[in-house]
Amino acid sequence: MSRRRTFAGFTLVELLMGMALTVLVGGVLYLLQSTGMSTAARGTVRLTLQSEMRRKMERLVNDLRCSNEVLEVSPTHLRLARFRIGDDEDLTGDAALTTVTYELERRKGRWTLYRSERGEAPIEIFSADQIDQEMFFPYFEQPAAEEGGPVTFEPFDMKSNDSGQRKRISFMRIRIRAKQNREQVVLTTAVTLRTAHSRIVQPNWKFR
Repeated sequence: MSRRRTFAGFTLVELLMGMALTVLVGGVLYLLQSTGMSTAARGTVRLTLQSEMRRKMERLVNDLRCSNEVLEVSPTHLRLARFRIGDDEDLTGDAALTTVTYELERRKGRWTLYRSERGEAPIEIFSADQIDQEMFFPYFEQPAAEEGGPVTFEPFDMKSNDSGQRKRISFMRIRIRAKQNREQVVLTTAVTLRTAHSRIVQPNWKFR
């Protein structure tokens, strides 16, 4: 009496199902890994952009705090007369002042904020793929209607450009909305002009 041999193995359907499950699990793992790496890269870009904006804008804030008068202002342009720092302290009047200009321009497909002083060649302060073209928001002091009343701050109309109001600008709000590699960062701060004597260097930055 002969015995029939039987062989255990996988059928073609089982092999196809196993391959499909392997591909599916591998695809899910790759998707999770790529998503995590993308999120980490975006977070790095955002942190780098925030740090650079904060560090570079400290110079602008310092100029405003040491300023004597705003000479010109628009949403993307600011020219002011500021007191010199580190020069001869005996200088008085116009001799103690220097002119500083900030200008937001687009060059070679990128937006860049430039700073120039006393007619010298402008230097780059900050650059990004996109920068919102509304950066400066000045306010001027409005005297009280009645004697002893409170002094109010009114938004300065940059279109009418009233020289009397411009000379009374003593408060500036700055908002920088920049976009780099599809990541957008908004940096806002407020500066009181002519407060160099307070020796305050670090502004109250707010990130959103």
